[in-house]
Amino acid sequence: MTISRRRLFQAGAGLAVPLSFGTALRASAAVPPGVTPFTEQLPTLADLGVVDATQGGSATIRMVNAVHRFHGALGPADTFAYRTATGAQTYLGPVIVARRDVPFDLVVRNELGSHPLAFAIDEQLIQQAVGEGLLPAGTDDAVRPRAAVHLHGGNTRPEDDGGPLDTFLPGTEFVYSYENKQASAGLWFHDHALAITRLNVYAGLAGGYLLRDDDDPGDGSRLPAPPYELPLVIQDRMLTADGKLAYPPNQNPTTPRAWAPEFFGDVATVNGKAWPNLDVARGKYRFRVFNGSNARFYLLKFMAGGAGLSFHQIGTDGGLLDAPVPLNKLTLGPGERADLVVDFAALPPGSSVILANNARTPFPDGPQAARRGGAPLSQIMRFTVTSTTGYTAPLPARLRAVPITRLAGRTPAASRTMTLVELLDAAGAPLAALLNNRSFASEEFRDEPIGKDTLEQWELVNTTGDAHPIHLHFTQFQVLNRQRYDVSRAALVGAAVPPPANERGWKDTVVAMPGEVTRILVPFGANAAGGAPLAIGASYTGEYVWHCHILEHEDNDMMQRYVIE
Repeated sequence: MTISRRRLFQAGAGLAVPLSFGTALRASAAVPPGVTPFTEQLPTLADLGVVDATQGGSATIRMVNAVHRFHGALGPADTFAYRTATGAQTYLGPVIVARRDVPFDLVVRNELGSHPLAFAIDEQLIQQAVGEGLLPAGTDDAVRPRAAVHLHGGNTRPEDDGGPLDTFLPGTEFVYSYENKQASAGLWFHDHALAITRLNVYAGLAGGYLLRDDDDPGDGSRLPAPPYELPLVIQDRMLTADGKLAYPPNQNPTTPRAWAPEFFGDVATVNGKAWPNLDVARGKYRFRVFNGSNARFYLLKFMAGGAGLSFHQIGTDGGLLDAPVPLNKLTLGPGERADLVVDFAALPPGSSVILANNARTPFPDGPQAARRGGAPLSQIMRFTVTSTTGYTAPLPARLRAVPITRLAGRTPAASRTMTLVELLDAAGAPLAALLNNRSFASEEFRDEPIGKDTLEQWELVNTTGDAHPIHLHFTQFQVLNRQRYDVSRAALVGAAVPPPANERGWKDTVVAMPGEVTRILVPFGANAAGGAPLAIGASYTGEYVWHCHILEHEDNDMMQRYVIE
């Protein structure tokens, strides 16, 4: 794994101005010996475990220490897991399947012991948060790890959001109430504890949350259903020779601390297995793809021999698109999800299809070759075609009974410029990342409240050299356009470009490219557009957060609060 040379920018008055390349940060570990790709079988929905919340009520999951084998040739790794009462999860968690307009309570018990990544906890970050009054004195995540469960993409009340300050300690539990008023979507839940999110998620605290409705009943009548519907939780990890989780520190001598600006692993895992294989029937499969990596972007292709296999994207973060969009490749940033349908019917039995990746690290302009400091991860998993006939029904031409309400052309109540900034020390080493040049502890957001049921336009100005996946809690939004931005002249360049067809659905995470302004239209409530309520859920008031979903960035300090009144 390599944290490659990154182009960083120092904040100035207002917008940032570019500086020189920072010092290369490198940490490496050999790919464990004896690991042969595609010999592990992909854990399916049934293997991961399902919590059936479609009838409402409540269910309990426990956060526990576990041991997990990422590959049969390796020894066990110390991990965290979300475990059901009857399950045996050793990494990640079960998939919760819920139904629109059917409320559900999730009881989460913190039974965590010593942190498997205690060596990577940055006490400087913890003590900074203590000094800012965000964490209590005596916080000791090495032996008593805090946790907070965030339903990513969920439309929840503030008290059920699982934000970074809403943590609870071992020996206690929290009840999250989900009203599930939004349209069907592939959501997910993961840890969000302030300053250790990157380590808790890396250790295993993440799971899927599939929301059903009449457009997507999950019974095979309209779209592939289990066993032809599977989650693909893609994560890059680094393992020691005996199979344990490794997480290298920042090795820049000017910043000798545990926090590193980004993590890129050298082992591809899907649903917790290293380079797995899935035997597929000759027919359509629906893959609910989650980018659960800390910092890695993916540029995914399905490769059959030397040729790419076309596929359809049918949904984005917030649910189904109006119609299937044909693709031959897909870019996915950390935190983003994509609902894909891949048809293996035309391939002869015995064919192999590789899920390949050629995204650069950092994305989009980092080195591609390892010898130049890149961290390539070219193969993710394999699909092996059997002789069995699978799901062969045609895709619906229209995916939603009621088309998505388009926000473009509506007059927003406010327009806000949100600046993405990375900070360097005097030697050019990365110190932190910020939004609007403010730390997370800043209280200035209280002076700029957002009105309930209002529509706002946010202009995400990326002054850095890397792409940042920006995630807003509480709501789903729509991408309006992107436009080049000359940082040195603080000037827009050229014409605004509308989003591609597969990005014209509801989103909760958007990739803000370097040297661009990404404009999004954000409804802060179901009635923000006037007329019929939007399919994003209910309207609430209170405090939420927005942040970069590169987990190292959100931990230090690329996260801000906002309040709806």
